Amino acid sequence: MWTTIARIILRQKVLLLILLGLAVGFMGYQASRIGISYEFFRILPVDDPAQIDFMNFQKEFGDVSNSVVLANDNPDLFSPRELKLWKELGDSLLTIDGVTNVLSITNAPDLVLNDSTQKLQAVPFMDRLPTTPEEARALQKKFQERPLYKGLLVSEDDSLHLMMLSIKEEYLYNQNIIRIIEDIKSVVSYFETQSQEEIYVSGLPYVRMANTTKLKKEVRVLILLTILVTTAILFFFLKSARATAVSLVVVVIGVIFTFGLISTYGYRINLITSLVAPLVIVIGIPNCIFLINKYHAEFRKHGNKILALQRVIRRIGGVTFLTNFTTALGFAAFILTDSTSLIEFGVVASTNILVVFIVSLVVIPIMYSYLPEPIERHYKHLDKKWLNSMIRFLIEAVTHHRIAIYVVTGILIILGFIGLYKIETTGNLTNDFAHNDPVLLDLKKIEKHFNGVVPLEILIDTKEPNGVQNLSFLKKIDGLQRDLDTISELSRSLSIVDFLKASRQAFYFNDPSYFDLPNRQDRDWVLAALPDPGSQATNTQNLVDSTRSVARIMIQVSDIGTPEMKVLRDEVEEIVHKHFDPEEYNVTLTGASVIFLKGTTYLIKNLIISLSLAIFVISLIMAFLFGSARMVMISLLPNLIPLLLTAAIMGFFHIPLKPSTILVFSIAFGISVDDTIHFLAKYRQELKTNGWRIGKAVVASIQETGVSMFYTSVVLFFGFSIFVWSEFGGSVSLGILVSITLLFAMFSNLLILPALLMSLEKFISAREFSEDIIEYYEGEEEEEDQDPVKPV
Repeated sequence: MWTTIARIILRQKVLLLILLGLAVGFMGYQASRIGISYEFFRILPVDDPAQIDFMNFQKEFGDVSNSVVLANDNPDLFSPRELKLWKELGDSLLTIDGVTNVLSITNAPDLVLNDSTQKLQAVPFMDRLPTTPEEARALQKKFQERPLYKGLLVSEDDSLHLMMLSIKEEYLYNQNIIRIIEDIKSVVSYFETQSQEEIYVSGLPYVRMANTTKLKKEVRVLILLTILVTTAILFFFLKSARATAVSLVVVVIGVIFTFGLISTYGYRINLITSLVAPLVIVIGIPNCIFLINKYHAEFRKHGNKILALQRVIRRIGGVTFLTNFTTALGFAAFILTDSTSLIEFGVVASTNILVVFIVSLVVIPIMYSYLPEPIERHYKHLDKKWLNSMIRFLIEAVTHHRIAIYVVTGILIILGFIGLYKIETTGNLTNDFAHNDPVLLDLKKIEKHFNGVVPLEILIDTKEPNGVQNLSFLKKIDGLQRDLDTISELSRSLSIVDFLKASRQAFYFNDPSYFDLPNRQDRDWVLAALPDPGSQATNTQNLVDSTRSVARIMIQVSDIGTPEMKVLRDEVEEIVHKHFDPEEYNVTLTGASVIFLKGTTYLIKNLIISLSLAIFVISLIMAFLFGSARMVMISLLPNLIPLLLTAAIMGFFHIPLKPSTILVFSIAFGISVDDTIHFLAKYRQELKTNGWRIGKAVVASIQETGVSMFYTSVVLFFGFSIFVWSEFGGSVSLGILVSITLLFAMFSNLLILPALLMSLEKFISAREFSEDIIEYYEGEEEEEDQDPVKPV
């Protein structure tokens, strides 16, 4: 088969280049139309119960993740000048297209009793700006006498005041949100300059756009850095501008196909799909190294350029396909999950790995067929003294020091299991932000004074229309809120009960001692004085459903990790069930905090599933290639040990499993098994050449594959290390961990695998290998193509 493929590639060069050019042009056009995701990394499938609860909640109450919060810790805010500036800031923000409402102390509604109608009505809390310090202090005293706003617009210690901006829901998840956030930042910056005060900004839309803005910038930077670093290393090893340029053409085409396919599939760039392009570059370069190294080695033997290119395709085309196929399988395992984002990543990554293989197999032979024949300096890298010294060291180690290899391996395995049990799992809103990131610092500042920033919603269904109006039910809500307010990780809660308390206070001329639920004596009076439905006083009270059978309790949760959040959720559930019997009421906990928690737990399950599937499928391929269950075990061991050591590093250095680092194991396993296939494929061929003598076959395999495996491993190491320049902490961890894993895998495949083959010589029948499955380094004795392409 590969002989036929070689003939097609070398005889139909012009046609193939035209077809490739058309494909690249189409993908370039598609890439120009690519969109970026303005949502958080989506983990849960749409049919997950938690996701269904959240979607039902949004359908009834709207998207509650539409608020941007500004905080001011000015102790002199209640002064004529500062209140004027604060009001001007709110007025300026309200002029931004897409900002629908601004709420702060300067325009907060105040309930008062109308003497003529005996109805409660909403009036501006501050009907005019104070002009004297005395008026400002009176206004402050008036505000402090409104418990409704305590913990909502002002912190419990009166040190931090909030301004809340509502964004149009139709603008939340498209490019308008970037303009809105940038306009908000511009207005805030102007205010800070005028007032010489620092404003802290947060809220889910703001954090999302900080993610998106970084992502847009980072995609370009990481691609550029990855190309520069990998090609520089390639040039250092091969000492050939020609080889470097050819490889650069391959990876650039791969990048174009990456973004083109994302757009063609109808996907958008998000935090995880943005990693595909750098991955394609890093994985594509090793393809180039193996093909170019083989070309140089073949040309050095006989000096025939076309024959060398023909043999490159015939003899390593099959194994290169298998290595790329197994790598693609590592990514494709994510397709079998139920997570939309993981499926998109798996589809795009696996497809592009195979595309890059095809491109490299076509482009490299064709370009070299047009280029002049290699000269000695082009393949001089094959004889570097330090590389030969390394190969001799490896041969000496596996031949005479296998006991030492096994002792060290055993110690590492023990340490690996110890570290494995230390791994922590986390997943929260800001887990990918650097510790000194302004977005994180602002969020923590607000969280410190208000105890939470991430929404947690509690829905209590009475199972009967107007059931929320029952006084006994309202008293239960009040008791529940009192218990919830004692939990330090929760903000002050808000429900229909707070509105009724404020109404009673207003009925009694806003005496703060009357901020409580109506009792049996004044219940009828207060209810009669309530504003008419739909009035300004009730427009903002979206705290019950349309049938008034479901009460909503709004809380903000601290941005804590998964273990702490799980404990907190269980504590909240226990308190809720203490007040509301699950047999009598339907209780639902939802909101962004619950989605983040469930999503991280779901990711861990998917990690185990996807990695297990990848190992299983690759085991089947190994069994198909080598026809021996014992060989499958021997081939998997050197690739599982690096994964264990990486897990140990995560445990010992407190690098948690989270959405951005969850991919480490599947990616690393899919790539590291490539070296195993290269080595064992060559080993299989050397067995035949050396009369089925395992020792000689192992030594010959190390000599033949060691240099290319070393080159590719170094390229992969530095390629993935590029992620340390990322502004996302998870991407940094991902890059470092994959780099380390692949370095472990190289030594594992060049020391442990050969050592096992030699030590288990008596237990392995060399002839257990399946015959004629792949062609790799074979055909030396075969008759060459008698009608080769004429040299150019």
